[in-house]
Amino acid sequence: WRQYRGRNITTAVTKKKKKCLHKKNKRVVLSIAAMKSHVAAVLLTVASASTTLAFQSPINNNHVKTSIYSPASVAHAPKQHHVSQTRKSKLSTTTTELHSIAPAAALSAVGSPLGSIAVLAFVILVHEAGHFIAARSFGIEVDEFSVGVGPRIVGVRRKLVDSEYVFDRIDDAAEPQQNQDDDGIEFSLRAIPLGGYVRFPENYNRTLAFEMEDAARRARNKARLLRIENSNAVEKALENMAAYSFIFNVFSLGLLKKWQSKRVEDQLTEAEEEALVTKATTVTKKPWWGALSLGKGDDDTTSDESLSTLELLKSAKAPDVEYDANPDLLQNRPAYQRAVVLSGGVVFNILLAFACYFGELTVGRGLPEPIFNPGVVVSQTVSNDSPAFGVLKKGDVILGVNEVSSISSSKRGIWGSQEQISNVISTIRETQNGDIKLTIVHGMDSATDVVSVSPKRNLDGQASIGVMLGPNYVKTEMVRASNVVDAVTKAGSAVYDITSATAGSITKLLVGLLFGKGLPAGASMSGPIGVVKAGADVVSSSDLAAIVAFAASISVNLAVINSLPLPALDGGQLVFVLAEAAAGRKIDQQLQESINAGALTILLFVSIGTAIGDVRSIF
Repeated sequence: WRQYRGRNITTAVTKKKKKCLHKKNKRVVLSIAAMKSHVAAVLLTVASASTTLAFQSPINNNHVKTSIYSPASVAHAPKQHHVSQTRKSKLSTTTTELHSIAPAAALSAVGSPLGSIAVLAFVILVHEAGHFIAARSFGIEVDEFSVGVGPRIVGVRRKLVDSEYVFDRIDDAAEPQQNQDDDGIEFSLRAIPLGGYVRFPENYNRTLAFEMEDAARRARNKARLLRIENSNAVEKALENMAAYSFIFNVFSLGLLKKWQSKRVEDQLTEAEEEALVTKATTVTKKPWWGALSLGKGDDDTTSDESLSTLELLKSAKAPDVEYDANPDLLQNRPAYQRAVVLSGGVVFNILLAFACYFGELTVGRGLPEPIFNPGVVVSQTVSNDSPAFGVLKKGDVILGVNEVSSISSSKRGIWGSQEQISNVISTIRETQNGDIKLTIVHGMDSATDVVSVSPKRNLDGQASIGVMLGPNYVKTEMVRASNVVDAVTKAGSAVYDITSATAGSITKLLVGLLFGKGLPAGASMSGPIGVVKAGADVVSSSDLAAIVAFAASISVNLAVINSLPLPALDGGQLVFVLAEAAAGRKIDQQLQESINAGALTILLFVSIGTAIGDVRSIF
């Protein structure tokens, strides 16, 4: 048995970059809110959302060669059980050459990594096209549609001149005003293809807002020092956290900032009352010549200290931002239109996966449907230092663990077989004390046997029997559609299976990480480098069917991940829109930007961490 390493699908979600000019200095601003640009140009990878299995062809009792690419995080055993580690065991296998199709061969000829990147870029292009087409169908203004992120390689601007569309090449060397004076849409190809974005116009002057906020922030720091002088220990600690801990403000969902704003208002009220008292009690009588010159007998003045404190607190108030009421801006559209725009990318990714499967069912070779028997197989020779040495042999089928014979799955096909592997691993890991009893079938024997294995335990107390596990594979059948209706049904079923499996695996991952349980059995994390490597393995096969299936898997993965209700993702922005619709009023836009910025920071750290892990796994 041979099994490639399961790889996680890297998603590239997009964020818009807004250029602002002030005193000849160009300020590049990353817009966080969904109304600005709903997706960030950051690579987020989650657990083992893609599984790659290669079943080999029947030569000398080997097996049939068919590639299946599907997102199931439960697909593989962890590394100590993983079938894919054939490098370490140096097993030799016999394979037949894959069926080569000219377009796939041409793609492979330019280099497998480049072909992998091309597939990823195409999937991202479809995602962004969903947002773009949805926005333009409602007449919503769009500034730029970009394939890739980073420096622009080439770009054109489409604008309407005399009732006809005209395309002009964008000159990045020219002054930015020359490229932004018209209402056209920019179409750009940028240097880094693992990303893309749809950039919408801002609905307020961001540069002016930054300047006003900077001035207010300096005043708030001075006002904060005045408040701290009269605060208790708890209030001092909260003031410092609100001032210096951006992440804490984000995770408090703005409550800490709201508390601080209330303190500022109270402080301002007290200062105003103090100024009134000072004005009523402190009256400076002017000489008679001053009264003649001013036309009044006295001048009501407050003390310099009271006046300076009051002016300081007034300047410390959050500046009022003037928002553009242009009805063609995304931010000013009804909630249902914004929801459609935010959902467009996910819908297009699902449609792309459906189209891939539909094409394979009708004009391609069909969809591979592997057939499995119950149980999981010991797929490699058991090493001498393994707890199962002398008890289990290569080819043994495990039907049950700890006298519980039912390790079957409610899912069918590849999903069910991979879930069985996960169930076996989880049961073994969770065994607390004593030996592990396995119900097995030796080789081709029909009779079952119960054997005991004394497991090894890691530092976390989890048990391991030290064997490589694989699905109990029988054969693979190529399924084709008999008519269009049958193709639609089968393609829809395939999309449903892969989507539900991906969503389930990601949910298990997030729950495990959230509650400190770590990665679930069979799950792994990989970053952009790992995904490109996995895609390169697929492209190098020159198997068009495998490449199409890989693209479908990535597309579904991107759809599922973007649907998560996390800030900076499409799903998170949709939550804001739904909350506004339910509340009947707008949520503070700058609060949304703060929350999204914090989430984006976390996603960046996750991406960096997974990228480092990818490099280590390669070298």
